[in-house]
Amino acid sequence: MRFPILPPAAERTARKYFLPVIAFLHLSSFHALPLENWTTGWVASAFAVSGILLFRDFGTSRREHRIPDVLSHAAWGAAGLLELHALFPLVASSRIVPAVLFPAFSFLLPAFPAGVSALVSLAWLCWSPSLGFAGTGTSASIALMAALGMAGGRVVKNRLTAQTGRQFAQEPPGLARSLVVPRENPGESGPGNSHGGPEGYDILTRREDELREGIQRVLEGILPIAGADRILYVIRSHQQGSPLVARNVTPSGDDAWHCQEIPETYVPLREALVFRREFFADWEEAARWGLPRGGGPEKPSGIASVPVLSDGIEEGAILAFRFGEGRWVEPVVPVLQMGAFFIAREITETRRRYRRERVFERQVGFNRLAGTIAEAAEKSTAEGVESASPRRMVYKTAAEQIRFQLHADRVLLVEADERKMRGRVVWETVRRGEDEASSEPHDEDAWVRLAGTYSEWVLKNNIHRIFSGVRTFPVKHPILPPEWAREDEEAYLLSPFEGAGGFRGILVCASRDAESSYHKRDTEMVLEILTIMRMGISHALHIETLEEQATSDGLTKLLNQRTFLQRLSIVLERLDSRHACAVIMADIDHFKRVNDTYGHPAGDEVLKNVANIIRKTVRKADIAARYGGEEFVLYLDHADEREAIQVSERLRLIIEQTRFEFGGREVVVTASLGIACYPSDGKEIRELLGHADEALYRSKQEGRNRTTVYRRPA
Repeated sequence: MRFPILPPAAERTARKYFLPVIAFLHLSSFHALPLENWTTGWVASAFAVSGILLFRDFGTSRREHRIPDVLSHAAWGAAGLLELHALFPLVASSRIVPAVLFPAFSFLLPAFPAGVSALVSLAWLCWSPSLGFAGTGTSASIALMAALGMAGGRVVKNRLTAQTGRQFAQEPPGLARSLVVPRENPGESGPGNSHGGPEGYDILTRREDELREGIQRVLEGILPIAGADRILYVIRSHQQGSPLVARNVTPSGDDAWHCQEIPETYVPLREALVFRREFFADWEEAARWGLPRGGGPEKPSGIASVPVLSDGIEEGAILAFRFGEGRWVEPVVPVLQMGAFFIAREITETRRRYRRERVFERQVGFNRLAGTIAEAAEKSTAEGVESASPRRMVYKTAAEQIRFQLHADRVLLVEADERKMRGRVVWETVRRGEDEASSEPHDEDAWVRLAGTYSEWVLKNNIHRIFSGVRTFPVKHPILPPEWAREDEEAYLLSPFEGAGGFRGILVCASRDAESSYHKRDTEMVLEILTIMRMGISHALHIETLEEQATSDGLTKLLNQRTFLQRLSIVLERLDSRHACAVIMADIDHFKRVNDTYGHPAGDEVLKNVANIIRKTVRKADIAARYGGEEFVLYLDHADEREAIQVSERLRLIIEQTRFEFGGREVVVTASLGIACYPSDGKEIRELLGHADEALYRSKQEGRNRTTVYRRPA
């Protein structure tokens, strides 16, 4: 007898709701029976449904390899527990049924269905046929157990799902064991599907095309030997809704079967992909497993399938059909096994070439990045050139490379704080046009709270996350903080990373194209570039350390005299007489007395504290340096004489109010300051510094702890 094959969607729906509906009807009919027939009715109904259950799920399991539905069986088990509670007062008084049911609801069902099931079960338990309304005390105790069971089950479930990372619906797509990844969109192929990269540059796309051609050659070679009319090579798909996909088909003229979706419950393929064994059927048995085409299912006269295994991993399966009259006399299974061997060899060789080229590309990328860093270091240490941050050059190079490879509309590099609660954008690259993009750093002080966003979750769980169709299907939580979000973006890829020097953060790729979607292989490409960027940051930190040692004073961490003179010279060359600025020379009063009385460590402490005061007082556009010994110098950008006096007096007062304790004694230090203004007191660097030093000398002569502005002699 042949059973009709239901369409996949209808079959899944029937299997999903079969037992819950039967359980509901069973409970309903149980109350409709007379009182004296309760036990008989319950036993008869229980045996009837159990027989159907055994036949449907267990009796056919060896033939169709079906796995029992957990939720359906749980529904039938809950029905049995409710009836035990109703029939036996001893069970009802023990409260064992609510203690089992309500935590189980919270574990097995989402929140809303669990609540509905809990209310229905609570009403049943409080109104059991043998106990009736058992009184306020019994009902209240059952209701309390229900609430505690639901709450406890929900808390434990949330903790477990949060630890495993399944609460947000996607496992981290880390470095795949299979480097040849099936396409997420089976209908797309060719070098044009490389997200905007130049032809031949996307290694993965090129190797996939070569693998597809190799598999096609194998299938065409075994087709006449096997005596089949059609042979498919089927793989698993990562796209939800299409578990199996026909990647190759031969004869090549039968293009209708290319990228054909096949349900995962299809027995010939389930034998090969799940149980790793051959399948062969002919005549009436083969006609049962025809795939739908056109108006109805095909009726083949023979079907065979074998698994394709590479290094012990099932990569796919070969599926062969025969439609002629008579039995299948050719040795089809051995021929398909031979084809599976050659396909597995093609996959292994493709992976080997792919890994080798990826290593080569990583080395090339590192060399390019190292060259970029070297150029940045040369600019940052060259005479007469402003300092540039090698790390920013690394950020820029990595962000632009990722945007180019993934054809993204926007790439953000986000740095997080130690607690991973806040973040700031250190670099942003945005596509302006088809061949135009802009890259720019962001304000380093613009920290933003990440609480309640997927960005925070990605950081804390160290898991990659892909979002598609955000505007069509809004997500539960915002992906980015409002300060970074844009309403026109459709797809996101979030990748956490940690670099040298304690750097931690997220890479965010965003796309406005409604049809674009990031995939697992995009994540692998991002990981490769981030690995190179991590090495680049390490090298950049080394360069910055060397630069800091060459340009900074070792004790105060302010600029040294040589670097200050270089930068001030550059600034003065760019200024014209319309813009005012000022130079302040400061000297600590009686500093030698501090060294002689309390020792040089005390003097160093005074110098470091005065340097910190100066650092907190000046603006970002200003320049501060230790000029030598106990003397400091400041350049105030776009500051006239009045503003320079305000800054100088603020510094003098803060230094005077600072207290030091040496040898159990409280010590107070003061400072004398001199000011020279541009352009009235000089336009050249030597002239300005000389006049500021003269003003400082006058402050010393007139009693110290004061500010003096340079005045030209009458």
